[in-house]
Amino acid sequence: MKEEQKRPRPTVDQLNEIEQLKAKLHDAHLLSDDARDEAKERLDKLFSSYEWTNYKFTDPATGKKGVKNAVGQILVPADYEDFTFVGDRYLFDYPTLGAKKDGKYGIVAADGSDHVFTDFRFDALVCYPYATMYQAYWDGMKDKFGLVTGNGTVLVPNVLTACHEPWNDFVLLEGDGKYGALDLNTLKVVVPEYDKVDLDDNEEVVFHKDGVEGYIVEDTGEFVPKDKIEDDEEYVDVYVYNTYDYDMF
Repeated sequence: MKEEQKRPRPTVDQLNEIEQLKAKLHDAHLLSDDARDEAKERLDKLFSSYEWTNYKFTDPATGKKGVKNAVGQILVPADYEDFTFVGDRYLFDYPTLGAKKDGKYGIVAADGSDHVFTDFRFDALVCYPYATMYQAYWDGMKDKFGLVTGNGTVLVPNVLTACHEPWNDFVLLEGDGKYGALDLNTLKVVVPEYDKVDLDDNEEVVFHKDGVEGYIVEDTGEFVPKDKIEDDEEYVDVYVYNTYDYDMF
C-alpha cells in the first residue's frame, strides 16, 4: 500500500490569501458568477493542498503548553497543562479553546491575546462540533453535563445526559428521561422536563407533558397546548421551536 504523503504547512501569504478570499465570498452577491466560482475554486485548492490544523507546542523552560495556528503564529500562549481540542483554519476555526490549568478546565481566547473567559472550574470540556460551545462537566458529576458557550456562558446547567445532533438549528436535549430543546440560532433553551417530543422535517416541534400536546414559545418558554395556539389570536404570530430549514424559504 502506498503511504499517503503528508501535506505541507501553508505560508503566511497563503493564510492571508485565505482571509481575502473568505472576505470576498462573504459579499458574494457583489461578484459576477465567474468571479465567485474562481474565488471558490481557489479557496478549495488552498484548503486541500495544505495542512491547516492548529497544533500544541511546549515551552521547554516551563513544560507548559500553548497552541499555534497552521503557519506557526501563537493563538494561545504556553501557560497551560493541556487543551481539549485545538481546531484548525478550515472546518473548526473556533475563537476560543478549552484549556487545562491546575487540573481543571476553563475557556481561553484563541487570538493570541491570552484572554481568559472563565475560571478554571470544569472537570472536563468536550467540544460540541456543531456550534461554538462545549459539553461541560463540573462539581464532580461524571454522568451529567451542561452546555457552555464559547465565551463561558452557561446555557444549560449540568442536568443533561444527551445532546443530539442538530436538525437544522433545533437540538434535542435529554436529562433523567425527560426532553428539552436548544435553538442554535437564538440560543434559547428549554431545560428537559417534557415526556416526549415529536420531530418532523420543516415542522413545528410538538412537546408532550402530562398527556397534553403543545408548542413552546421561544421568547417566553411558555408551553401552549395545541388547541389553544391554533385557536387563540394571541398566539397568531408567536415563534415556537421548529425544525425549519430557512435556506429553503
